[in-house]
Amino acid sequence: MAVYRTRPRAESYGQAVGILLLDGRAPFVPGDVGNASSYDYPVVYKTVEGLTTLRCLAQEAGWEEKVVAAARELEDAGVRGISSDCGFMIQYQPAVAAALRIPVYLSSLLQLRTLARFFAPDRPIGIVTADSGNFSVDFLRRTGTLPPNPIVIRGLQDEPEFGSAIMRESGTLDSDRIAGEAVAACLAMQAERPDLAAILLECSVLPPYAKCVQDAVGLPVFDFISMIDYAVSGSLQRSYSGVY
Repeated sequence: MAVYRTRPRAESYGQAVGILLLDGRAPFVPGDVGNASSYDYPVVYKTVEGLTTLRCLAQEAGWEEKVVAAARELEDAGVRGISSDCGFMIQYQPAVAAALRIPVYLSSLLQLRTLARFFAPDRPIGIVTADSGNFSVDFLRRTGTLPPNPIVIRGLQDEPEFGSAIMRESGTLDSDRIAGEAVAACLAMQAERPDLAAILLECSVLPPYAKCVQDAVGLPVFDFISMIDYAVSGSLQRSYSGVY
């Protein structure tokens, strides 16, 4: 039998991932990073109090210390890795990774340079973001996530349902309408660049719609959940059994 020891700051045990949440109140549907049923392993959440969606998207200064403190609380609780529920949290990735000893993967954008290597460097990568007004190639360059490939960007901030449910936090979310808005954005990117290689869904709200996007465009689609699943696979290796 193994010997287990108490973690002084742990309220419960067995969570694989700690997820930092923005201070917002949009519904988290199945497949959303903020919905615990989206995973095949246990997760635990911690809200960064005061860091709203709009503040994070605008890259408002002064939040780094609070983000690091919240991440440390999750590490002390015993999680194997730290993620978040906003791709724009990439701005805190260096500070949190430097402060913790466990893997830190705060943004879906961390996949971008790797997935770009799957294709020739002249093949464009499409990115669907929550807010193209604050998201640009320069933002990718500043955060160290810009690949050599051309980047095609589409934002959902002005779409009726996404804008209402996510940007303005109306309190309701019509999943079918957001699916349609996401698909339309991806089809527009593909029409602009028929040689589009793949699509990355930056926003943590969008994984529920990755399948319908893929069905529409016929391309590889990556999102927040694909990143978290990959990171967890390294932290929680499984044993193998079978016939030899």
